[in-house]
Amino acid sequence: MVELKGYKVNRLEIENKAKPGSQLNLQNNVKYNINYMEADRKCVGFLNLSISDSNQSPFEIRIEAVAEFSYDEGDNKTDIHISSFDQLFPFIRQIVNTAASFTGMPGLLLPIIRLNRDTVRIGGPQQEEPETSPLN
Repeated sequence: MVELKGYKVNRLEIENKAKPGSQLNLQNNVKYNINYMEADRKCVGFLNLSISDSNQSPFEIRIEAVAEFSYDEGDNKTDIHISSFDQLFPFIRQIVNTAASFTGMPGLLLPIIRLNRDTVRIGGPQQEEPETSPLN
């Protein structure tokens, strides 16, 4: 079972120079990666989210967040990846909503995003040194 232990936002950038009443066609780009600390059955998720107008209006929100999770022995890494994202993303949605409201744009609520099991890729470059939690 995957359990969120904590998260923090490392970067939050907002640009809203769109004219009041402008119609925006927002698109988002989400990247989510995990580094494992297998000896401790912990992992760290790194989420990068950008929201911008597809018509190139001067509106953009960028968030870089990191979260630490624990998991049980024998948990499948694909399941860990999906479950950890599902636990972190609601917090990110709320942060986007709140941040957008500070710019005078109320009601910006991202749709729920579900990761597709078939597109989750496990593996990649090996770390030479053991991973430590960025929350410390």
